[in-house]
Amino acid sequence: MTAITRYRGDTAPDTGYAAIDGVALNVTGCSFKLTVDPEKAPASAANNLFSLSGEAVDPLTGKIKFPITDMQADQTPGKYWYDIQMIDGAGLKRTIALDRYIILQDITK
Repeated sequence: MTAITRYRGDTAPDTGYAAIDGVALNVTGCSFKLTVDPEKAPASAANNLFSLSGEAVDPLTGKIKFPITDMQADQTPGKYWYDIQMIDGAGLKRTIALDRYIILQDITK
């Protein structure tokens, strides 16, 4: 994945593809967690802005989505960091993405 850019308050889910080294992953039986934080390497989860549970849209191609609520989407515009953790059917965790999460100011409230 790459940087995610969204407008403050937008609730369309974040979507993307799970891949390692550019190769799509079969994500059948996997779960996902996307966490957004002001820091790239936070010492704890205390300052996380929010965390989203992801779901597979098309497991064979690795397509996943992360639904977001109104409250989660209503953040101060700025540049943050996110990572995505994948948990496979055996319970093993793997971080599959780490990049910028950019929230832009919109006009319509």
